[in-house]
Amino acid sequence: MPTIPVMMGLMDPLYNLFGWILSKMYLWIEDYGLVIIVFTIFINVILLPFSIKSQKGMLKQQGLQDEINEIKRQFPDDPQTQQQLQQELFQKNGISMTSGCLPSFLRLFLILPVFRIFQKPLQYIGGVSADNITKISDYLVNRNLLTDQNVKMLARSDIQIISALQDNASALGTAVEKGWIKLNQLIDLDFLGINLGRTPSWRPSDIFGAESRVYLPLLILPVLTIVAMIIQMKLTTKISQAKVVDKEEVERAKKNPARSQQVQGNQGTEGMMKSMNIMMIVLMVTTVFALPSAMGIYWVMNSVMSIAQSLFLYYFYTKPFRKALGNLEQ
Repeated sequence: MPTIPVMMGLMDPLYNLFGWILSKMYLWIEDYGLVIIVFTIFINVILLPFSIKSQKGMLKQQGLQDEINEIKRQFPDDPQTQQQLQQELFQKNGISMTSGCLPSFLRLFLILPVFRIFQKPLQYIGGVSADNITKISDYLVNRNLLTDQNVKMLARSDIQIISALQDNASALGTAVEKGWIKLNQLIDLDFLGINLGRTPSWRPSDIFGAESRVYLPLLILPVLTIVAMIIQMKLTTKISQAKVVDKEEVERAKKNPARSQQVQGNQGTEGMMKSMNIMMIVLMVTTVFALPSAMGIYWVMNSVMSIAQSLFLYYFYTKPFRKALGNLEQ
């Protein structure tokens, strides 16, 4: 399909930018795992202003809930008019309906180059040209240093080349002598005894088989990913759903149809969030077992940063807003 190469071409500048940042970090830190951790923190700090703006917009929208309910009360059978008046109300108060989705969209968008770079660290972090990688792979194939399975994966991953060069000093010496690669371009993928270039496996034959020393430690990352994500989701849900529906609100809802719709809408939103959380966990587990373990480090740190961000937004924005709103209602 012609759209795939076009999309990849459009993403190349972002791949190269992220690769350049990671390569500079690796030259400075000289530890692949720590580079991923620092890079994840860097990405989350860059996205923090968007999250703050989104949170402010959501809080403004909550502050206008009485006006929104009044619109629903005046035009109970005219959804089109309700929507138009709500849009005018939001526009008047500087609320963008798309700002709430922007942080999530940016996070998903930025995952694409991360996927690509972690599968091709030799090219994007090591800075070895694609042409030289092809020459190295051809040389390794001719010397039977790459298996047929490795050769099939070369189109989307150059990790096999890194492993082959690290395991064969003679091949590495030849590649350096011919100018295909420099020694400082060969990425060390080990981090705390874990090979971040290997993909975790759920198969018992791998975990408890001949290579159990390799695959058993790799399970730590999927487990940490799931635990961190569950904590993140529970915290986010608890903070966002706090004080949404209480006994007084339910009593008022019995007398006001607009408030009744609001309570039902909040309960429906909560159910939708739970479904999305379950789908997200399934997606993350699938991803962790399909990509190099470097992705697991990224996911764990991303969840940790999201937890820190949720607490920051709550204590510096949400909690003061609710306190001020409560004082106004008294």
